[in-house]
Amino acid sequence: MKERIGLIDIGSNSIRLVVFQIENNLSFKEIQNIKMPARIYQYIDDDNVMSQEGIDVLVHVMKAFAKESEILKADCIIPKATAAIRQSKNQQEILQAVKVATDISIDIVPEEMEAFYGFNAIIHSMAYRDGVSVDIGGGSTEITYFKDKKIVASHSFDFGAVSLTEKFFKKGDNTDKKALEKTREFVRKAFKDNDFMKGVDLPVIAIGGSARNVARVHQMENDYTLAGLHNYEMSLEDVDQVFDLFSSTSVKDLKKLDGLSSERADIITPAVIVFQELLAIVEAPNFIFSQRGLREGILYEYMENKYPDAFDIDHVANQTVERLTGAYNFSMSDGAQRMMNAKKVYNALHEAGYLDYNEHELELLAFGAYLYYIGDIIEPGNASQHTYYMLSNSNLNGFTHKERVALSILASYKNRTLFKDYLHNFGDWFSDKNSDLLQAMGGLIKFSECLNDSHSNIVKTIDIVKKNDQLILRIFYTGTLISEIHRSESQKKHVERIIDEDITVEFINQASYKQII
Repeated sequence: MKERIGLIDIGSNSIRLVVFQIENNLSFKEIQNIKMPARIYQYIDDDNVMSQEGIDVLVHVMKAFAKESEILKADCIIPKATAAIRQSKNQQEILQAVKVATDISIDIVPEEMEAFYGFNAIIHSMAYRDGVSVDIGGGSTEITYFKDKKIVASHSFDFGAVSLTEKFFKKGDNTDKKALEKTREFVRKAFKDNDFMKGVDLPVIAIGGSARNVARVHQMENDYTLAGLHNYEMSLEDVDQVFDLFSSTSVKDLKKLDGLSSERADIITPAVIVFQELLAIVEAPNFIFSQRGLREGILYEYMENKYPDAFDIDHVANQTVERLTGAYNFSMSDGAQRMMNAKKVYNALHEAGYLDYNEHELELLAFGAYLYYIGDIIEPGNASQHTYYMLSNSNLNGFTHKERVALSILASYKNRTLFKDYLHNFGDWFSDKNSDLLQAMGGLIKFSECLNDSHSNIVKTIDIVKKNDQLILRIFYTGTLISEIHRSESQKKHVERIIDEDITVEFINQASYKQII
């Protein structure tokens, strides 16, 4: 472990402490996550002055979080405050009160940096190079338009889930049609006055608590099979479906709704209106939730300043796969050799005219081979089942949900029976053609694994030749063969199914072969 960071996110609606542990391989994980629904925004009057009561609430929470950080042995505390304190005229009084009580100096996040942090989290944890990000806080909404993982334009709108509720829903009735329409008109006008994202036809990627609750409720309402919210994708119709549910259900009943945090029940409906209007002006094809948000964006910035080579935003999925093996003490060298063998087998079949995978399919093949049977660390006898469960239930940065399922199926491939069992839960996700492709890729990986059965990295090159109407898969090797011949004979059936032909596997000592020719 390199260090522990206590990050305090002081928002308008809630204050949250997340303690991150940075590992030696520069991956990080949460070891604590506590939220206090302080709603300090409600203590700010019409003149933008926070009352003493509000300051006392903030001080109380900051004391508790400082103590918790001390208990968890955080090496440092990073306290960041957004709209509520940023917009307060008595900002210095607020900061001084916290400093005196806790010795913590709060850092005020400027509007442009709040937008940047959300964007920063997205480009570090997702594969999307182009998009429009949105983060609805309690008192502000940050929107960023980015291309090729670079910001084109951004804006901080001075309204959020709490402020919109207070402005338009003063009676507390979230089903009030007039209030709903006035909110929509207000948000629509604000977007039209700042239309830098108009008609860009890109995904809207949402972070923050409002988006998280929308995604979670949609999963619950539709009995979504896969675990995890990161990279969860919804259509525009899906967002409308959630809005219809929220806007037709009283706050009292919303508090009982599965997937919706009870403290957000009274402010969630205006937030969904913001999402709907943004999707409309962007002409977005879909709505995607990122579990990584402002806090992770701050942490990524901190780590890049301290560890310059920590992240590669152009190869997020690659880095995820590499760090996953490190996290589970899974042999990276074996994974790399298995991946190389899979590529060699594929290339031999490709050059012989049997296979022609596109770039994305080849990448999945490589990842599946690298992580093959990672579940072996739990129990070797059931490595396939454990591998499938681990990968399908992990939020993998850089992978869509469909890609995550595909990866879990490839890395756990054992036989056709288990393959069908794993795929059964996601039958409508993959066409018959794609299912056949996944099965072929899984079989190719399983055969490739047996070529390094002795873990001595003996395979150098592979090709296919025909002799007397016999198809021969030639494995050129160096070193000493141990169990590879026996294993390949028992597993060559997987290759034969792919090409629909019988093959003979022939191991050839590369040094001896060169002497002969």
